[in-house]
Amino acid sequence: MRALVISDTHFGAWTGRDLLREDEYLERLAPQLEGIDELIFLGDLFDFLFGSVDDAVESADGLLRLIAAKLPGKRLVFLAGNHDHHLVHRDAEDRLEARLATGELQPDGEAARPGPAYFQSFLERRLPGVEVEIAYPTYSFAGVLCTHGHYLDPHARLAGSRVDRLLTRTLWSIATGGPEQPKTIEDYESVITLLTEWLYIAAQMPHGTHAQQNVFRAVQRVGRVGSVLSLPVRGAKRLAAELRDRGSGDGEASNALPSAEHFDSVVREEAERQRREQPAPGAAWPRPAYPAASVVLPSDPSEQALEAFARVAENLGWNREADKIVFAHTHQPLADVRSSRDSRTRYWNTGSWIYEPDLSSRQAYARYLRYAWPGTAVLIDDEEPEPRLVEMLADLNPLNGSDERPRHRGPIPAVVI
Repeated sequence: MRALVISDTHFGAWTGRDLLREDEYLERLAPQLEGIDELIFLGDLFDFLFGSVDDAVESADGLLRLIAAKLPGKRLVFLAGNHDHHLVHRDAEDRLEARLATGELQPDGEAARPGPAYFQSFLERRLPGVEVEIAYPTYSFAGVLCTHGHYLDPHARLAGSRVDRLLTRTLWSIATGGPEQPKTIEDYESVITLLTEWLYIAAQMPHGTHAQQNVFRAVQRVGRVGSVLSLPVRGAKRLAAELRDRGSGDGEASNALPSAEHFDSVVREEAERQRREQPAPGAAWPRPAYPAASVVLPSDPSEQALEAFARVAENLGWNREADKIVFAHTHQPLADVRSSRDSRTRYWNTGSWIYEPDLSSRQAYARYLRYAWPGTAVLIDDEEPEPRLVEMLADLNPLNGSDERPRHRGPIPAVVI
């Protein structure tokens, strides 16, 4: 039995390029769907936090058609992430409303419903002949535990700025009733829902994504002030990253810096793309930037996120259920790594299919290329001793000697606002 684990396509997001809406990248993914028994989607299929539902679903049309063509008689398992977490929230509301309407409970104690949840019905309609299962927050295949990984955010924020730490403790106080860290699934769900539902509502309002873009541009224009306020923490993190770049623990990094000419051309291309896709009044920031889709920046060293997720696995007992865990969320592909908290458990990360380069500096761009280049998945084969990271766009990574990078073929799609 073989399963391909993929995540973070972020269809509909204005915060980057959702690559799998383009035929060129669907063609890269297609061969990996041959010969598998299950496709496990670890969340953030859609981006409902930085895009409208209509645009997100429309953008996913090509991928859904590809899955329908490649997987008849096979299975699709879907687990929500934080950017499509509203599907989980809506399902809970549907169950509550069904219980109130009927006064009945199913034998397992859950509220009765007249039929399958709307998202499962949607997938079954779009994927005829494909068996669909909705799972959350975990799913296991061949002894490997799979989950999106967004529960790591509250722990990762503790290593962030003073504002991040204050926000985290405030959310914990609301979610857990005190200053204690989340320790149960209910605790983590409370923290996640507080943020995701607010952003979901904002994005789905009339002109909501346009308003988000304006706010982000305003933050960019005063970014120097914000960066000064958070210099002690961010400065320390960047210094550590720069030391690593110079060869401390990473012997090839110092020779892997893209040329200044290449970096400048990427900045120009992205600035033009953002001007066309994200029109907003006011002077543009001289260097284009994307809002962070998660607490961990794609250009950050991956150890911070790994340690935060390992704490989640420990708190929830997942590291006692399985010694191999696949997670997503951070957009940083990983293969067979261990945390300092638990040398027994091994971790893989699926990476992402959204292009969101960090262009704040040439060094940051190089870290993005090294840590978060998109187009990856994890293959689980029950006849193999461990999962395997699959890198489908590695030949386009400038660090591998290519001057290519994700480019649009044909018209640049407009953001629906």
